[in-house]
Amino acid sequence: MNTYVVTSAPPSPDADPHLGRLAGPFLGADVLTRHLRQRGHHVRYVGYCDEYSPRVASRAAEAGVTPHALARVVGDRIGDALALGAMRPDWFTRPLTDAAHAQWVRRFFLALWEAGELEARELPVFRCAPCDRYLHGADARGGCRHCAAPVDGASCGSCGLPQGPGELVEPRCADCGTVPDTVLRRRIAFPLERHRERLVAHYGGARDRAGAFLDRLLAAGLPVVPVSGVADHGIPVPLPEWEGHVLDTAFSGVWGLVAATERLAEAYGEKDGALPLWSDPDTRIVSFTGVDQLFAHVVLWPALLLAEGTLGLPARVVAGEDVRPRDAESSAVWGADFLRRTNADALRFHLCLTAAERTEDDPSPAEFSLGEYADTVATVLAGGLETWTDTVLDLLAEDFRRTVPPAAPAGPMTAERHDLTRRVADALAPGAYAPARAAEALAAVVERALIDVHRLRVLRDAGQEREYATGLAAHVELLAAFTVAAAPLMPGWSAFLAGELGIAVDRETRLPLWAGGDERLVPAGTVLPESVPVYFHEQR
Repeated sequence: MNTYVVTSAPPSPDADPHLGRLAGPFLGADVLTRHLRQRGHHVRYVGYCDEYSPRVASRAAEAGVTPHALARVVGDRIGDALALGAMRPDWFTRPLTDAAHAQWVRRFFLALWEAGELEARELPVFRCAPCDRYLHGADARGGCRHCAAPVDGASCGSCGLPQGPGELVEPRCADCGTVPDTVLRRRIAFPLERHRERLVAHYGGARDRAGAFLDRLLAAGLPVVPVSGVADHGIPVPLPEWEGHVLDTAFSGVWGLVAATERLAEAYGEKDGALPLWSDPDTRIVSFTGVDQLFAHVVLWPALLLAEGTLGLPARVVAGEDVRPRDAESSAVWGADFLRRTNADALRFHLCLTAAERTEDDPSPAEFSLGEYADTVATVLAGGLETWTDTVLDLLAEDFRRTVPPAAPAGPMTAERHDLTRRVADALAPGAYAPARAAEALAAVVERALIDVHRLRVLRDAGQEREYATGLAAHVELLAAFTVAAAPLMPGWSAFLAGELGIAVDRETRLPLWAGGDERLVPAGTVLPESVPVYFHEQR
């Protein structure tokens, strides 16, 4: 058994919690967490809401409310949306209401400052004369200096690369639209360049998206990253000579995840807290993020952890795309209201099925189509999985008095069972995490099983009782194995059908126990129900 810390990217609560912002990092982290727990590993899954983001202050000014008020309202909506989608972390830290966040940020800031890892530097910053303020992050908007896409002063949502202090193409003040001046300002900064070799060694030439992103950033040049700025919204710099400066959210985020782990440890009654877990070299940390957080998760946060020296680095960074509505009909359902009206397991399965593995050479965004979602429900789930389940139970009721026959499973579906569990396990392994491949394997089994049940009817009608009995027993076992294998993707449905089939479910994780061996999941002689209630409904 291994120990894992799984983290999800902190969303900035400056916009509605739509599916696109949540599906990539949060669903991915949730699926991996369930898979690892099902295999018996010790997992702590944490996330935190980025309430100190400069975007919050900017959007709050536009809405005429305080940053705290906006962060609380939208942060609650993000939490609600995650709960509706059955993808809420074990602990979801809200910095504005949790003192542990600020305490950990100050603790690690002071440790880095005293170690000389942070420096005071004169750095360029935008200043808007009409507004009489310095423009940090979302206060300024313009074009990305790397790809020219529209961006604010933070990392680019298209290419993921950072802008650097005072660097934007055709900058404008976000409030009044004025072209700002560029002035020098004394700020606390973190020089990334000194950690270049250790970052390269950590990723070891990995050719996943994180490794490719690091290569692009190295080619563009590692920036000096400001970690403080003058603002009313944020955690104050804990140094007397820096009054009025707050710590940048990009610096604070990684320590927010440590704080979330601390709170979770307290909830479990673990007295040692977060530090032993994060500092143990045997703990495997897996981070999930979106494109606009690539710089923080792949480069800045690992470099900060290297500089701090006692905490572990992510063994894997999984970058998920924001999912965008494909058409007007899909856009009309975008948002938390859709989560309230739809089946969470069906949506989770569809998002995994359509989570294509993208590369740096394929910049096309992931898309959500309401029509494709309805088709997944109608053909794979309601019209596929449930039809298969109903047919197997019908045959048992008609010919075996609802009792699993004593004949040993045999036929093509026996091989399907072993292949399915192997393919899903391989697809969801942390080192090669690919939920689309797991969902595709499950969908393919449903299609082949529906074809094979017609063969069973032919065998029965031809009087080949032995072949019919062994084939039906194989279908029962395959259906049971499918129920177990699908649990990380569709936890609610899996627990539901496991109960109907008499499969053991772990009390703590509420997941069916992993089916890896040859022992039958539904033993001969088990009496199964004649039918089960409808779980999925076709989406119209």
